[in-house]
Order: sequence, then C-alpha cells, then structure tokens
Amino acid sequence: MENTLYFAYGSNINLEQMAYRCPDAQVVGPVTLEGWELLFRRGGFATIAPKEGEKVTGLLWSITRSCERSLDYYEGYPRFYDKRMVTVRDGEGRSLSVMAYIMDERFREPMLPTDTYYNGILEGYRQNGLPTAELKKAWDHAVREVHQETERINASFTDRAKPPKRRGGHDR
Repeated sequence: MENTLYFAYGSNINLEQMAYRCPDAQVVGPVTLEGWELLFRRGGFATIAPKEGEKVTGLLWSITRSCERSLDYYEGYPRFYDKRMVTVRDGEGRSLSVMAYIMDERFREPMLPTDTYYNGILEGYRQNGLPTAELKKAWDHAVREVHQETERINASFTDRAKPPKRRGGHDR
C-alpha cells in the first residue's frame, strides 16, 4: 500500500502530537506552499487560504492509510476540514503535489487560538527549524480581524434608531 504525502501547517507540525495521532507517520521535511496564507478561524484552529504574494511554511509527512484515517477523525473530515491537493516546494526547489486539510468555507470566521493550541504549533515550528514569523503574522492578523469584527458588531447595536422623545420633551 502506497503512503500519502501530507502537508501540515498547524498542530500536526508538532512532533509529539503527530507521534500520538499517527505513530507510523514519517517526517519528509520542511516545504513551502506559495500563494497561500496561514489563518486562524473557527475555534481558533489553523487553516490556509489562497493569497497572492504570501507563503506558508510547513512540514511534509509520509502517512499510511491508517494514519490518514486517524487524521481524518482528528481534523473533522469531511465536515470541518476538507482534503485538497496542493503543490508545495521542497528545499531543493522540487514541486510536489501533496494532500492538505483546509477548513470548510462555512467555518471561516476569525477567532484567536488558545494559548495551548498556539504554543503547540510554535513548539512544532521550533522542533523542525521552521521560521516562526509566519505564525506570529497569522496571530496578529487574527487579532486585527477579531477586533474589526467586534467593532462592526458593536456599531450595529449603537447605530440602531433610538426611540423618539415624548411630546413636551419629557422622558418618563
């Protein structure tokens, strides 16, 4: 049975977490996905989305069918995350078509990750020598998006028409 090449960009970059979820998975190495950005969405979970001029650095794994079933369960496939083929580039410049989990469009509202989730990803970046600037950028982007959404919601409440005053100018 042939293994699947899987692109991890979130919590599955963390070696201990992947060892728990997929004991038979093998690290292939760091890769880059051009034209995409890392985001935090519903539940504060990581996902990726197309964005020209951006890139996502992640970790390529070779996973067995059993590992893939385990990841399907963990990722909430097919409802919460979909599986898509994306093209990554390895350290030698080779293009590889690989599988990635991408959050379903229905669940794309911005949310901040928990400290535990974020730090688990950060640890995975460090374990694999990946640049942490992209992860920090995704955090900062989520903070701005959540703030903007909060402002928009609050404005919708304050913009509602106030009841008219009673005749004679007296409120009771």
